[in-house]
Amino acid sequence: MKFTTHIQKQALALAVAVATLLTACSKKEYNYEKMPYKDIASFKLVGYTGDSINAAINKDTLIVYWTAEAPQPATIKPVIAVSERATISPASGAEVAFSEKTIYTVTAEDGSQHKYYLKPVLHQPVPVIISINTTSLQWIADATLTVTGEYFLAGDTSDVHVYAQRISDGYEFDMPIDYSTITMTGITASLPAYNNMQDTGLHRIRVKIGNRVSEEKTINIRFPDINFNGMIHFSFPQAGQHLAAGDSMTIKFWDDYNGNVTKWYAKKFQKILLENLVFNFEDLAQTDSTIRFKLPETPINRWPFYPTIYYITPFFGLYNISVFPTADQLPILSVKQ
Repeated sequence: MKFTTHIQKQALALAVAVATLLTACSKKEYNYEKMPYKDIASFKLVGYTGDSINAAINKDTLIVYWTAEAPQPATIKPVIAVSERATISPASGAEVAFSEKTIYTVTAEDGSQHKYYLKPVLHQPVPVIISINTTSLQWIADATLTVTGEYFLAGDTSDVHVYAQRISDGYEFDMPIDYSTITMTGITASLPAYNNMQDTGLHRIRVKIGNRVSEEKTINIRFPDINFNGMIHFSFPQAGQHLAAGDSMTIKFWDDYNGNVTKWYAKKFQKILLENLVFNFEDLAQTDSTIRFKLPETPINRWPFYPTIYYITPFFGLYNISVFPTADQLPILSVKQ
């Protein structure tokens, strides 16, 4: 018969406890918390423009600025890095459309997702004006200019605009463009239709493409020259009437621009020649639409007559315009015998 001591009993109990614990541990499964991270860390294009292009990541948008000097591809194969233990679809290196229709989905280890939207942006240069072929334009008569510069076709042609800003008060207006003739370095533009909002003086000329605006060049826009064909019309209200020596004769004038041309000349005609007769500025009674003067006692050399009217040109020199009415459009004057 064997006897078990107290110490032996304690050792046996400890051994049984350890064995039980080890058995339990071997059967237990350890569950750790899965990672929730689902970010794109980098989005890079390599081998397209010489230098690699890194997208600007703004919340859920992948903004890729594409240089205007390189052709924009239809598809790309970006190299993408994502959060640890996350996956992305389409995968890094997969060919995708280079358009806003492309969407990436990053899935975290815990199954949550984050969508990213591709946004290509053509990184266009700012247009540059090198020169303008004139320093001065005239409304209606001489209204076209040529702008020489750079980057005029760095974008959609319909986005190209040339506009003028009046320095005196900041008033702006678009200058119509011949879009069929635009080149990367040249634009032909014209002054718009003349109206009562237009004025003379110094104007800043700029080229605008989308939201990119060139530096300015300055030109002077002058009032229209009435010597331009059809700019102004003259008539004689006393046509067919006999005018004696000492009577007053009236010449009426008007334009086809709602008075916006004649306003520059009204009350400013300098003199009138009527065959051998000279009527100077002080001899002329002028209104917004008429010139009236008193005939002298001396008869004219011939009839019909052809008046010559003197005025100050847009370039501030004295010039003249001759009027050639038919006999029935004139008053009848006494002629030297």
